[in-house]
Amino acid sequence: MINNLLFSLLFSNFIILSFGIYDFFFPTFWQKFHYVQTNHFKLLLNEKEKILIRNTNNYPIEIQINNEKLLIPSNFLLSFKLEKGSYEIASKDYFFIYQKDRISNEFIYFRNFWNEGNNFIGPFGHKLVASGFFSITTILFFCASLYFRRIFLIGFIISFLSLILTFSKSYIPITIFVLVLIFFLKRRDFYGIFVLFLLFLAFVFFSLNIKGFENSLNLRLNFYKAGIEIFYKSPIFGIGYNHVSDYLENYMRMGLIDNAFHTHNIYTDALSETGIIGFIIFLITYFYFAINFLVNGYKESNFLSISAGWIIVMILISGFFEKNLDRATIDLLIFSIMGLARAKKPPIEQ
Repeated sequence: MINNLLFSLLFSNFIILSFGIYDFFFPTFWQKFHYVQTNHFKLLLNEKEKILIRNTNNYPIEIQINNEKLLIPSNFLLSFKLEKGSYEIASKDYFFIYQKDRISNEFIYFRNFWNEGNNFIGPFGHKLVASGFFSITTILFFCASLYFRRIFLIGFIISFLSLILTFSKSYIPITIFVLVLIFFLKRRDFYGIFVLFLLFLAFVFFSLNIKGFENSLNLRLNFYKAGIEIFYKSPIFGIGYNHVSDYLENYMRMGLIDNAFHTHNIYTDALSETGIIGFIIFLITYFYFAINFLVNGYKESNFLSISAGWIIVMILISGFFEKNLDRATIDLLIFSIMGLARAKKPPIEQ
């Protein structure tokens, strides 16, 4: 059963990467659209049409299409279809909308598996969800190749390459760091450690010199400050689960942050939403599972348990920089691996 599940995951990752590579070199082409900048637009459609709205702001905006509200992320191109009829599109902020009667014969190329910054997002819709998913599968297949069957090294290569293509400045170095620890505990091979460590340093150097790194760092610091300030509003019990976005809107209006969904940090989110009490419970729960899976995994030579433990460690470290919990794709994958580790002790194969 474990073999079948791993091969299924390997095959699905291969399909995702293959489609992504094909999509990069042979993207879908659309006609080139001309946009007008506005915050109020009236539209009369005689037939079903695809409407394009581009939010060029550094923060999400909320537009209203007649009586329906729609949130557009920062620097995002949104495409949707409207039926026949009269529409009024409005927002308090400016956006760009395609003007139907000024179309040219030129073309633009639209990639489904990549965002506008050429970061690989796969079918997950967001770079950070994709990089979180591939980080988990990279660790899983790496442990499987070391402790179970070497053929799963193929799965590791596919997942790791997919992760690299996301260009995540947080998940990639943290995942490499975790791989270094896993490899050392298994092989005690300092040469292999040296190679992996060089990869880690190379990516850190690359991240420090990549365009937009400083801006990303400043935004993160503003998010953390906002999270701590919200925490002070109700330090014991918190402001309530999933309510941090209500308070972040003010910071976004001041231009300090670029979205109002979360603080890009699972710890400041937990502190602000659940207070000291919830934060302590949160830490105890995840540290307990990480330690328990690692201790039992190495004791029983259970690669699934070892994988689950190191995946939680990776999540806890990357959680300083990303909101990696409460995302359905990531949560389901983590809890599935944890459940399998508890339910079955796979045999050792080399």
